[in-house]
Amino acid sequence: MSTSSSRTHSSDGQYTDRSAPTPSLSRYDFVLALIPTTFLLTVVAAGLVGVAVPKALAVGSVLALTAVVDALFINPPTGR
Repeated sequence: MSTSSSRTHSSDGQYTDRSAPTPSLSRYDFVLALIPTTFLLTVVAAGLVGVAVPKALAVGSVLALTAVVDALFINPPTGR
């Protein structure tokens, strides 16, 4: 794990090191972001193309389900 550190001067005259872990996004973070994005984009596309919203949401749910199935069963998370 990579950390970034910086030295700070405290009020009592001592220097302290403050290390903060660098956040990193995993594949599963992108899957979680993809689910609502899929629904949002299908509703926008339905408005632009003129398709009924329930039909567009059905297509969006299939696309989101594909991402969930991939994340859970095809490429499942593994322990360290």
